[in-house]
Amino acid sequence: MRVAMLVAPRNVELREVATPEAPPGGAVVAVRVALTDGTDLKAYRRGHPQMPFPTPFGHEFSGEILALGAGVSDWRVGEAIACVHSAPCGTCYWCAAGEEELCESVMERKILGAYADAIVVPQHILARNAFHKPEEMTFAEAAFLEPLSCVVHSRNLLAPRPRSSVAVFGDGGFGMLHALLFARDGHDCVLVGRRPERLALATSLGLATIDASANDVGASLRERTGGRGADALVECTGTTEVWELAPSLVRRGGTVSFFGGLSADANVSFRAARLHYDEVRLISPFHFTPRAVAEAFALLRERAFDCRRLISHRYPLDRIVDAFAALDSGLGLKAAIET
Repeated sequence: MRVAMLVAPRNVELREVATPEAPPGGAVVAVRVALTDGTDLKAYRRGHPQMPFPTPFGHEFSGEILALGAGVSDWRVGEAIACVHSAPCGTCYWCAAGEEELCESVMERKILGAYADAIVVPQHILARNAFHKPEEMTFAEAAFLEPLSCVVHSRNLLAPRPRSSVAVFGDGGFGMLHALLFARDGHDCVLVGRRPERLALATSLGLATIDASANDVGASLRERTGGRGADALVECTGTTEVWELAPSLVRRGGTVSFFGGLSADANVSFRAARLHYDEVRLISPFHFTPRAVAEAFALLRERAFDCRRLISHRYPLDRIVDAFAALDSGLGLKAAIET
């Protein structure tokens, strides 16, 4: 089988390796669609601390069961599957406390390597975070399960009051998914971005937008909210500038959610008076829970919104190098790698 290996920054090789065997309780999945995302693009550009070179990469995927390990009784070879790339252990301190996204082993037991002909799904993932893909759900839609699970967990942690004003900063894939979910939930949501083609896409999806390159964003948000500022702000740019700006853009008693991560050594600063006297709350969602995965699958199944519109380009696996070169140059939003 073929697998894309990230061997150095901006250097991807498509290698031939032996097709793996299914582990006990697990499966080998023939990948049909794998989606690119911001984490993979960052790793492509400069590496990632959890992905030492050389490394297989890619983690948003869907496919069909190619082989099953001993003890698996509720799946059949050839069945279509939607799953994510991790699952909590269920026994550590954080799992027992109901904080499964913080499970002490969830990151070390995650799977990577979706840019390939096949990927191994171990028992702990197959048992907790995998679903039988219905026939009416496309493989591209099913591949959105992982990113949408992150967004659902982010929404659940923020838990805005009904019909809140929510500002989402960042017009990438995660920003779009957040805005679509908040709008679907009935909130007054606005997407803030800088790229005309992405803002045009957002508008065509029925979202309100603010062009940050042409408007005073603070003034625009105050105008939308009777001078108060947003009830909640979700930061999806992963930039220090927006992290530090965000607390000034919500109302007194508002909440800022830092979804877009910064580098591990980054430091940010805020005016203490704004946080203390105005009770501005700061949260930072990470990863997802099995509950969020199940909710995301239900959203995909009911087609709560059309995730497929976020796919700007499609490439066969043998053009994985071209896909990341294009994304690195700023072309497109989210690519589908198809086998």
